[in-house]
Amino acid sequence: MNLIEGLKTRRSIRSYAEKDVPDSLIEEIFETVRWAPSATNNQPWKFVIIRNEKRKSSLRGGLRDKIISTSSHILNAPVVVVAWYTPSLILSGYQLSDVSNAITYLLLAAHAKGLGTCWIGWFSQSRVKKILDLPRRAKVVALITLGYPEKVPSPKNRKSVQDILFREKYNQPW
Repeated sequence: MNLIEGLKTRRSIRSYAEKDVPDSLIEEIFETVRWAPSATNNQPWKFVIIRNEKRKSSLRGGLRDKIISTSSHILNAPVVVVAWYTPSLILSGYQLSDVSNAITYLLLAAHAKGLGTCWIGWFSQSRVKKILDLPRRAKVVALITLGYPEKVPSPKNRKSVQDILFREKYNQPW
């Protein structure tokens, strides 16, 4: 798959096949992730790989009640990745973007390897930090489910280029 095709065909996967993801494949994906750009090449990202069913269930319990029903893919994904960083006073304005870049690399590298992912941004910071024994100052950016897709959703409608692109300033259409 070429890069543009990969960018256009990647989907959020919420239904996973009952098939294990080998550690070697996870390492291949993270070999790509580590090349994500970051401010001053700081590379602040850290990742925890979770396979344990009880731990995944505990993470899911940290989500707000109103979306619990939509988070079942945490339980049926063979792997949950937790992306986090320790804030730096000097680079604090960039680290969230840096980790987000690395997560995007993760989503695309996994897609290129035939795996599906879903970025989960709604969770309890304190609960996730406690469950994973993360440092007190850690900032969790996302939970990402990872596994072989059971089904891939159809593409959703996208805004047109004219709806998102402006010339020189906001009120000048492309």
